Amino acid sequence: MVARGATRTGSGQRLVLRPGYLSGRCLSWGIGDAPSTPGFLRSWRWSPSEGARAVEGRSSRVFLMAMGSGLAQLDGYPFEVRYSDGSLMRARAAADVAADAYFYLGRLFSGVELDIALIVVDQAGWESRQPFGLPFFNDDDGQIRPGILVMPDGSGDFWIAIGQDIHEASPRGYARLRATYPDGAGGLNLQPFFDLITVHELGHAFEMLGDLRLPTFWLGEIFANLALHAFVATRQPESLSTLEVLSTVGTQSRRLGARMRAEGYSTLEELEAHYTGGHQPMSPLNYVWYQYRWQRLAAKVFETDGENGLVRFWDCFRGTDRLNSGKITAAALARLLGTEVSETLGRAVRNWR
Repeated sequence: MVARGATRTGSGQRLVLRPGYLSGRCLSWGIGDAPSTPGFLRSWRWSPSEGARAVEGRSSRVFLMAMGSGLAQLDGYPFEVRYSDGSLMRARAAADVAADAYFYLGRLFSGVELDIALIVVDQAGWESRQPFGLPFFNDDDGQIRPGILVMPDGSGDFWIAIGQDIHEASPRGYARLRATYPDGAGGLNLQPFFDLITVHELGHAFEMLGDLRLPTFWLGEIFANLALHAFVATRQPESLSTLEVLSTVGTQSRRLGARMRAEGYSTLEELEAHYTGGHQPMSPLNYVWYQYRWQRLAAKVFETDGENGLVRFWDCFRGTDRLNSGKITAAALARLLGTEVSETLGRAVRNWR
């Protein structure tokens, strides 16, 4: 998810927060003092005014002390790596997959090199960011590098809530999750899946720092998921099951889909309007459901277009504004995507419900 930034407006402290995946320039969904219980993650709606007040009270903490600046450093990678005490093993695992993906994606994306840091943080270091467990990319000013990928060092209420959400909607699907992501004690451990999400966040780094001018938030999420899928399918095919089972189970649950459509949001226009705060913002778990669907779409696009689809995506939007300013519709994007990137992607955007 792109922690699509906290953006200051004017000379005051009011902030506009723009979130990205289970990913930007955003502060994830977690600015403020909201509780992080699994049930809460389904019903919580972020309040812009509440979030701004929370940030005002912590401005010296959030903005004046760069995240990761006081953490231990792990050398030997093409980017800076920082980690919390006790998180070396997780940092090395995340850095290994990110380094492989960095060279793979850099080759596809015109040899672009990024100035980034990977920061693996424990729950104490996550501070007020909620929910712990949701990775994000941030390219705000004042970071230790122009872009930072922030990863959790382990599970938290957010991961638990994802499992509970599927368990309630599809007990059979949940059994498949436990078989794919076992914790060794009959439960669920999503760590292997979220290790791969490091590559999703790296996709956002290429997007934001590589001048990919995507006109909507949701298109950035599709791009990051396509980058992730291409990397895993090409460089780590043995991990395809780890990547795909969660989103497959999530999209195959009719009960989960019906609940999201009845209680939350489902269209791309609704996502654009409501996932960033403002009036009636969506819940984190509603947003995760979109991610399930985007991951399955990325798999279909790669199946039909391979790496070429990802390269065409990059070439189509890099360094240029492809659509006129003003209201940009999914229909207009569907035509452009279908013509210049992928017929499969254009059709899916056109038919999205």
